[in-house]
Amino acid sequence: MNKQENRDETRAKKYLLSLEHTEIEYEPLGNVTPDFLLDKKIAVEVRRLNSNHINNEHIISIENFEIPLIKYIKKIISTFEYKYYSNSTSIAITISKPLEIQNKTYIIKKIKRILKKHTYNISKTKSYTISDYLILTFTPIDKKNKPYFFTGCNNNFFWVVDELHKNIQLVIDEKDKKIDKNFHIYDEWWLILVDSIIYGLDSEDFRQLKSIKLEKQKFNKIIILSPKGNFKAFEF
Repeated sequence: MNKQENRDETRAKKYLLSLEHTEIEYEPLGNVTPDFLLDKKIAVEVRRLNSNHINNEHIISIENFEIPLIKYIKKIISTFEYKYYSNSTSIAITISKPLEIQNKTYIIKKIKRILKKHTYNISKTKSYTISDYLILTFTPIDKKNKPYFFTGCNNNFFWVVDELHKNIQLVIDEKDKKIDKNFHIYDEWWLILVDSIIYGLDSEDFRQLKSIKLEKQKFNKIIILSPKGNFKAFEF
């Protein structure tokens, strides 16, 4: 007996219907891969895109905490306004793992207070401990375009993109193993990743993400799909 569609599968199905395929069948082989079959020939697997890590060769999904937090901190830094400053300052983020999930609202409020506080020491290099796992380091620079510039996380300007790339590839590899048994049955295979963390990236990160190279394994197409609202999708 086929199980009921989960939320991500329902989202993916609505997206597939928008592509005007003539026939969409849910779990054509029962409660095994694939999740959908399009026009009796294209097999589609669906999965949520989480943060993941590998434990004893198994993928463990964890809360999407780090990536949205760093994205939001970048936004705060880039939009901070202050009229009276002698020089600009670069801000580097250092995080350690595993992260302890704390009150995000408290962390953001503390960072905003520190951004304001540091305007009185804007010509000095200084580090602030936000929590046990998060540190901001302020370094003065010669430019005077705006008070603060984000310069990276853990010495990597594109840390957010690299983390996303790593997690997307982990999911592809996991699904590649899952479809192996039934791969020969269908002409073509797609993987739809329903995502809540990629959309909302700033334009620079988004351009960088689209330029990365993924190993698609047995899949002909990888689709990253927005989790709600109008369908936004891009393919690898």
